[in-house]
Amino acid sequence: MSHCFTSDSVGHHSPPRRSLRRIGRIVLLPAAVGLLTLAPSPIGAQSSSGKDDMEFRIGVTAGGIGLVGLTFEFRWGDRSIDANLATFGFRDVSLAVTGKQYFGGGDLQPFLGIGLWSVAALPEDATQRTGKTLLLRIPFGADWNLVGDHSLGASLALNEGLWIQRADPLDDTPIGHRPIPLPGFYYRAKP
Repeated sequence: MSHCFTSDSVGHHSPPRRSLRRIGRIVLLPAAVGLLTLAPSPIGAQSSSGKDDMEFRIGVTAGGIGLVGLTFEFRWGDRSIDANLATFGFRDVSLAVTGKQYFGGGDLQPFLGIGLWSVAALPEDATQRTGKTLLLRIPFGADWNLVGDHSLGASLALNEGLWIQRADPLDDTPIGHRPIPLPGFYYRAKP
């Protein structure tokens, strides 16, 4: 698949105590982030009027879920849904959908999010099948309004594997559950 899913990111079956910690991390951390993004934002309540109007932004990405990609963001108030379509090497496709909560009302706004990322890698030969994986992603970063409708952003996303179908049908190695941090950058503008 991609270079970030190497053999050293693949784990083996864990003792029961580690499995319970892993389940706790997979369930509790997203629940906490979800509550954060759904709770009313007192910081956003102090912002200017008209803040709850729907905005649409489109842009390009570098890093994160792929080497290059496109991003589409639907934003209302201090919350948004971000869809990102990217590739690492044009023989794979990545799609991530992330809910984000922005903080503050200035030109530089930090954000925290939670979402799912799916990767499909085309087989290299007829003996292989399409490799697929599903990951949980928790990005945090900042969005900077440069001027008018143009923004730059940077984030660091913690990604943890949830499910995998390897390209080799005989490979039944379980997915690794160690979080993988990946940086990403974007430029967005309102059309």
